[in-house]
Parts: sequence; C-alpha cells; structure tokens
Amino acid sequence: MVDVPGTATVNLERLSPELARRFSCIAVNLETRDRNGGEAAERLSSALDLVGESPVAVRIDSALRGHVQTSIRALLERGDVMVTDTIPEYGRRTVSGKTCIGTQQRDIASLLAPLRRGTRARTITIADSETQEDLDLLALRCIDDNLIPVDPGPLVARVARKKLGLDAPASNCAAGKTVSSVAFVVGTRDPRSLEQIRHMKDLGFAVQEPGLKRAEGVDVFTFSIGNQKSLITRPFLEQLAGYDALVLSGGTTANHVLGRSGFECLLNDGQVQPLVSSALVSGGVFDGKRVVLKGGFIGDEKTYKTILDWLRRE
Repeated sequence: MVDVPGTATVNLERLSPELARRFSCIAVNLETRDRNGGEAAERLSSALDLVGESPVAVRIDSALRGHVQTSIRALLERGDVMVTDTIPEYGRRTVSGKTCIGTQQRDIASLLAPLRRGTRARTITIADSETQEDLDLLALRCIDDNLIPVDPGPLVARVARKKLGLDAPASNCAAGKTVSSVAFVVGTRDPRSLEQIRHMKDLGFAVQEPGLKRAEGVDVFTFSIGNQKSLITRPFLEQLAGYDALVLSGGTTANHVLGRSGFECLLNDGQVQPLVSSALVSGGVFDGKRVVLKGGFIGDEKTYKTILDWLRRE
C-alpha cells in the first residue's frame, strides 16, 4: 500500500465515516450526470448525511452538464452559496452572470433564477471572475463570509487548501518510480478528445479499440463509453494493471473503468495541469497504480502528449 496523503477521492458507494476520518479532505464522486433529477437529489442527500456537519462544497461539471440546480438546492439547506464558473487557463471566465468561452456564453443567472426566487433564508451569489487573483479573492470571501463555494474546481480547491492549510498540488510532483509503459483509455467522443487522439496517432503511437496485448510502450485505447462498455472486460482490466501508469479520459469513462476495477479510493497527489489530476489507486485490480484523470473537453490537441511527458519526466 502507498502512504495516505491529506486528500482522497471516493465513489459514494464506498464512502463511510471511517474512510472519511482517514483524510483531512475527501472528494465524493456522486456519479449523477446521467441520472434523473430524483436520483441525483437522493445521492447528494446521502452524501451530505454521511459527512455530517463537516464543511462542504460542490464541484459542478466543467461543461455545466448534469444537475447544477439540484446540487445548489441541497447546499442551501446548509448555508449561503457562492457560484462562479471560471478556469483561467482555458479562457473560461464569468462575466455579468454568464460563463464566457471565446464568443460562446452560457447564462448562469437564468439557470439559477428559479432557485434565487424560491429561497428567502439563503442567498446565491454569482460572482464575476477571470483571473487566478480573482479566484484567490473569492476564496477569501467564502471563508470570511462563511459561503459555500460552487464551481468547476479551482475555487473549491482554493477554499479547501486555505481552510485546511494544504499546499497546492504541484504540477511537477514526483511520479514515484520510472514510467515506461502508459495506457490511455479514452471513452469520450468529445471533439477535443478526438483531436487529442489524432495528435497521438500522428506522433506514431498505437491507437486501437480496447483489446488484449502486451503491456509495453504507449497504447491509446479508444471506444464509445455510450455503446461499447462491453469492451471493458475483466481480462482487459487485468492487462491495464500491467502498465506503469494509466490515463483515463472522460468522466464517465473513469467512473466505469475504476468502478469495475474494485478500487476503494484515489489518493490525490498532484495535477498535470488544471482539471488534469494525478492520483494513486488504493484497492482493487489497480492497487498502487498511478492514474491521471482528464475531462473530455479539457486541454488542447497536445494534452495527451503533455500528460505522457509529465509521467515520464526525470
């Protein structure tokens, strides 16, 4: 087993008071994106019951998919909420209640208007932000005014680090051992991920559907998590365990692969770049294995190669 760090990620089904007490900060994966509103609300309620009076925050989907209103409605039972939707590194900012990426906009204020009208005892603040410095100031405001942070991750992480005195995850944290063989498992069909796959293929790396082969070098296994889940077999998982490191691309893909592996939790220890995180697996087929997790739309076309270079750095 690996040494336990200060933070961990666990699926809701694995969450227990005993496990939560092992870590100073624990992220609970609710797996609600593809569930209906009633199921999402029930799962969030279960998680809140399990963590008791501990401080909470919610990381909303980085593309505003899923049940944003449901999550915030549940948090309002605990206190006032601050929402922002900024990821400076990817040009994502929050301006006048809207998420802006280039010329594209998504109206957060309209999305949350029914909740804001329906609550009297609590407030929902939608905060403008564009830069790292803006997020730092919002984190301090959350702490000073006892606001519950809601965002794709950067604000939540800042509040957690400041409250718990944790160091920011280092982008150059040591991988722990030499990494030679790496398996990329890509189940998302997001256009950005498809660009990343094409770039790896152009660089000469093997790209194929999940199948049995020797775990050597770099292999990119690509499929549709929507209709090809049957390709993730037990023999394929056991083969993946033979690689030095795994890269799981797409949230639903990571949930499915890790869930089938029987893992207990992820021991978080750094990030390659914002919203591209690194961890060590605890329990199951991949016990002790390094895994990098990346959302489908995150990064540019070179991001898979960036991850590979990070894993293989000296």
